[in-house]
Amino acid sequence: MTPTNELSTRSRIALVIYGMTNAVLFGIGMALVLSIESLSQHLWMGIPIVVIASAILAWPISLLVVPRLRKPLWRRRQLAKAGAPVGTPEERRELTVKE
Repeated sequence: MTPTNELSTRSRIALVIYGMTNAVLFGIGMALVLSIESLSQHLWMGIPIVVIASAILAWPISLLVVPRLRKPLWRRRQLAKAGAPVGTPEERRELTVKE
């Protein structure tokens, strides 16, 4: 794979989060379809809608989650670079070397 074709770190993390997000959205949708009387009468149409909607909505939601997952480590690296106290001295050296 050439460097121009590689995925960004954000996209890679989003791909990992996508499966979990899709499962949660699917579970919520199925619980709603099966528990609400007016929706459960039309299961033949409700279930495919839930499957498609969860698959489509999971990607943008996972992209929204990724920056929140990366921020704590980024902030710790910035503090370590500035010389502010972050964890143990060994941890501070390790964080500054990785950049």
